[in-house]
Amino acid sequence: MRILKIDHINIRTPLFEETLRFYEDCLGMQRGPAGSVHGRPQNLWLYADGVPMIHVNGPTGDEVVADIGVKSRLDHFALSCAGLAQWRAHLTAQGVAFREARLQGREVTQLNLLDPNGVKIELQFAEI
Repeated sequence: MRILKIDHINIRTPLFEETLRFYEDCLGMQRGPAGSVHGRPQNLWLYADGVPMIHVNGPTGDEVVADIGVKSRLDHFALSCAGLAQWRAHLTAQGVAFREARLQGREVTQLNLLDPNGVKIELQFAEI
């Protein structure tokens, strides 16, 4: 018995369109239909290379959503990436602030950034 990978992440936000645009423009993801929660007006998936990864929902009715940047027990999510130099240039061109960190002993470089909701994203690059 083992876990193979992260299946998906869900972001519930009143910044629905801004969130979708950020992931499309900044990370190159594509929006697509959600096969779950039918009938919900703000309910889409973000795909990377045809694989659904981030489920984005708007709140319904009088549902309370945490304020932007409020820390929760979910600290961040990480994506394995390739093309460190291209990602640096792309994020800079998009005007997205990031912090770079090299993890000693793991041969990994990270680019750390925030989405419009204050969700921390860690782009990880294995050094070969």
